[in-house]
Amino acid sequence: MSDIGRGGQTPRRRPGPFVPFARFEDVIVRCGHAEKFGLLPDGKDRFREDRRKKAISRDCKACRERKQQAEREAAELRKAQKEQRRASDAQRAEGKPRGPQSGRLPDGSRFEVTYDATKQQWNGTLTVPAEGGSPGTFTGSGSGLFPLLASLDGQYRASLTAGESGRPQDEGG
Repeated sequence: MSDIGRGGQTPRRRPGPFVPFARFEDVIVRCGHAEKFGLLPDGKDRFREDRRKKAISRDCKACRERKQQAEREAAELRKAQKEQRRASDAQRAEGKPRGPQSGRLPDGSRFEVTYDATKQQWNGTLTVPAEGGSPGTFTGSGSGLFPLLASLDGQYRASLTAGESGRPQDEGG
């Protein structure tokens, strides 16, 4: 058997001898277009009705190709939009200084909390060491431990933003 005309590919093996279509008929497929349906000689095609049902239940070849192309284009568009979002997010992140709610407390910061069972409340202080100055101390109370710690942390961060906003005015004035 010669491989010429097949681009060097080995021919596909079929379970039996190859029988060419004897004739073709037009069938209306799902998309509403007419498509050629190959008919084998009588007595040689025991699966004709199943093949016909399958052919009728799908779109024509041109509509399937258009749908695949549209899906590829939509996927490429989504990918491009995703890359644009990542690039713009990266640009925003580079140009934006870290906000007052981000980052950790300075090294050596200390929480001290106690629980008062009669009042069913937590009381606590946050002591933050200051560079070259006196440490900052923040106090508060809350019904739960985590809300208390978050409140003390919020007080510390608010003092940072108040201090930062005051500095440029002092330098400029």
